[in-house]
Amino acid sequence: MPVLAIPPDHYGYYGPVGTFTHQALLTLPALADEPTPYATVAQALQAVRDGDVGAALVPIENSVEGGVSATLDNLAYGEPLRIIREVVLPVQFTLFARNGTQLHEVRRVLTHPHAAAQCRDWLADNLPHAVVTEGGSTAAAAAEVTDPLSRFDAAICAQIAGELHGLVPLAKDIADNPDAVTRFVLVSR
Repeated sequence: MPVLAIPPDHYGYYGPVGTFTHQALLTLPALADEPTPYATVAQALQAVRDGDVGAALVPIENSVEGGVSATLDNLAYGEPLRIIREVVLPVQFTLFARNGTQLHEVRRVLTHPHAAAQCRDWLADNLPHAVVTEGGSTAAAAAEVTDPLSRFDAAICAQIAGELHGLVPLAKDIADNPDAVTRFVLVSR
């Protein structure tokens, strides 16, 4: 097995910036340098296998939606990796929009499939006529809604993502299960 050229405290994570994975990574001890976001779980884990990062943080299980198949599948094949740490993060969602948008004006919402599933009852009760579109991440949804030309009025995302993109919260703690958590694992060679 080759020796890592990257310091062991150089981390990667399933990104982009502002995801729950990024938020979980920020709970770990101070990092020597800026962690590297990867667009997919597979890319984050491959970066560990390739020695581009010393370790990567990825989601593995959600208390509501179950196992994260992309992580489980990518840990099952290829060069073996080992879990060296876990982070359990309470997961709460906020509905964010551009400044000036009112809740009753929201017609199109963008979010990740797990977030849509975890906020299903709230959406049915509070935005019954809104169309919910599922995308790659809650953080990417927040970034999309930031664009004034976006076809989406609001994003369901983590507080960190909404604030990062300068959006305004329309409704906080909208998850149907207030005790939901996601388990993340820090994986190395």
